[in-house]
Amino acid sequence: MSSGIGQRLQAQDLTGQWTGTATDSKSESKQKLVLSITEGDSSIGGVLHWYSPESQYIRHIVISGRFYGRDSILTIREDSSINNAVEGGDPFRNSTAKAGPAPGFYILFYRRSAGRRDILEGHWGFTNPETGRSGKLEIRLEKKAPPFIPILLPPHPKKDSSQSRQLQDRETRVAATIPARGTDTIRVALYDNGEIDGDSVSLFINGQLLVQHVKLTAEAKVLMIPIDKSLPVNRLVLFAENLGKLPPNTALMEVTIHGKTYNLFLSTDYRKNASIEFNLQE
Repeated sequence: MSSGIGQRLQAQDLTGQWTGTATDSKSESKQKLVLSITEGDSSIGGVLHWYSPESQYIRHIVISGRFYGRDSILTIREDSSINNAVEGGDPFRNSTAKAGPAPGFYILFYRRSAGRRDILEGHWGFTNPETGRSGKLEIRLEKKAPPFIPILLPPHPKKDSSQSRQLQDRETRVAATIPARGTDTIRVALYDNGEIDGDSVSLFINGQLLVQHVKLTAEAKVLMIPIDKSLPVNRLVLFAENLGKLPPNTALMEVTIHGKTYNLFLSTDYRKNASIEFNLQE
């Protein structure tokens, strides 16, 4: 490979959304993938979303890795995975690609197609320490925007509702405190976390109802949330409207501020809410 080509690959910006599939060669079953890369120079960070249309199960995995631009190789390892699997709900439970407790490891090769599309191809390999069995899934991803569903906020937050009263009756636990100085709006994306079972939520900002009846699915519901700069801390509260078919109500919330993404795995029920505090102070 010439040095000119190597320099161009090393300068390749991998940040953004990559969508595609993972195929089990033995069973020919497929899962849908969305790879969200938030740090994409030589060091990689982000979240990998696995979704099985057959079982309606979704898994979100925090990942990290490296991009070797000269050789156009991307290596990824799983840092953590929040799994709410039930019998029959996990697409890997009866598959030869079942990972068990072992983290997965990915080797993907970057290329640009003749149509100038950015492609990542490779495999997910694992070894189950309990059985000693190993396997892999073939992966193909293309860089493009995933099917985000925007949510339009009302011009004025509601000041009172039955949910506002219920909000006070439930314990609210702080899931994260995030610096937010110097911003007017915060981008929030919501997914279901586990089996797609009809979870529905409301969001409150600083005690006021912002939006309600948000159904959590495998596709991100995206909101741009305004910040009140007169307050030193803005509080966003996730309120469970129901528990779906499989309690509790679980969600992955991706919060993006100043180009940095925070991945939060939240659990709520009829006794507790989850809140995120945005700190506007130094």
